Amino acid sequence: MRRRQLSLSFVGRFVLLGVVIYSLVAGGISLVLLNRIETQANFTRDTQIPLIMTQTRNAVKIERLSSLLRSIYLAKDRRLERQIQLQIQALTQGFSFDQNARLIEGSRQVADETKTIAKLRQEARDLREGQPSSSATEATMDPDDVDKLTTQAYDRAMHTVDTMASQLSGDAAVVADDLAREIQRSAGHMQIGWILILLVPSLFSAALLVAARHHLTAPIVAAIHNLERIGKHEQVVSLKRAPLIAELAMIDEAIVAYGQVSDDLHRTNAILHGLAEQDPLTGLANRRTFENYLTSALSRRAGTPDLAIVMIDVDHFKSVNDTFGHLVGDKALAAVANVLTNLPWHADSLVARYGGEEFVVVLEDCSQQQAVERAESLRRSIQELSIETHAGTSLRLTASFGLAVANHARNAPAEIVAAADGALYSAKRNGRNNVQVASRPGDMSKAS
Repeated sequence: MRRRQLSLSFVGRFVLLGVVIYSLVAGGISLVLLNRIETQANFTRDTQIPLIMTQTRNAVKIERLSSLLRSIYLAKDRRLERQIQLQIQALTQGFSFDQNARLIEGSRQVADETKTIAKLRQEARDLREGQPSSSATEATMDPDDVDKLTTQAYDRAMHTVDTMASQLSGDAAVVADDLAREIQRSAGHMQIGWILILLVPSLFSAALLVAARHHLTAPIVAAIHNLERIGKHEQVVSLKRAPLIAELAMIDEAIVAYGQVSDDLHRTNAILHGLAEQDPLTGLANRRTFENYLTSALSRRAGTPDLAIVMIDVDHFKSVNDTFGHLVGDKALAAVANVLTNLPWHADSLVARYGGEEFVVVLEDCSQQQAVERAESLRRSIQELSIETHAGTSLRLTASFGLAVANHARNAPAEIVAAADGALYSAKRNGRNNVQVASRPGDMSKAS
């Protein structure tokens, strides 16, 4: 008996029916998963992101509250205490808008303790000035006892601030954990859904497998490769042809868009990293970069006498700010920095802003005589600067220099910096606008 043969049209209809059923199932699963992801995204946008932003603002408020609390504790002036107290009260009122009972109560406690601190400070001043105390309790105490009560109030307030910060940190951790859990759950559903979608074509004929390879596997592999590129901070590659399935096209577009955002974020982080190592006003390296560089340079040379640092302080810079304003002062600092960067330093050197009107130069492979010559050249260049002020007059600057050379007896960063700093103050004591050299610890010799 011959086996009944299936017509090509029947096979075609069967295959077509299977494709239709598969497409409907796959589309339904994809739609459900995408709707779930969209719902989660909307929830994150409407609820969790505003909550995170609120927590961030509260964290800034708490940090500000802690700073003001330290300021009022250290303040010695009644007027300043009153101003700080008003700022703390304003911050306390700001917490009431967030509807967080714990933060509101904590801020009120801090405000109460602030009032206590201010009151006790005034009591202590009255007792020291011999005035009668306004409180019967404090009248029997001496100023030291009142100071102890002030310290206790400050400790209680700081403890309350720390508790508020811990509570806020715990709330932020809960929000982050919920967000991560929801993302993980959505990713798991997406993974299961796509596994089901990819298993169905394997049961069809080779033709369907080829179709699946072009219309399902290829876009998914491309998406995975793009995710790997994003993890390596490489540029994502868009598909030459958009996937046949709209959901895959949406995923591809989302991954490409995410890759662009990730690339922008990576560049932004690089810029922020650079800003963390540079002084924003002058563009020079900042103090932290200088300290790291000096430590590394000294460790490479193991104390050999071929590294010098020059510390520079602009003379009478406070009078520049007081006379011409901070804008002219900033202009003067930028001009000094420009002189520093334009001098023909050795390749192994670093120019940094140490702080305020102080600068520092690290010279590697440089003898003491060479360092003195370069410092003198820089001193003359600064002396020749002419800075225009808003009044139309020209501002002239001078600077004092302290120089120290690393050797076997003094090869720790703190020691060589201290030596150069001592030489700098010796230059100030010797009339400013000169170079002083620290030949040995505590021994300064004038270079000019």
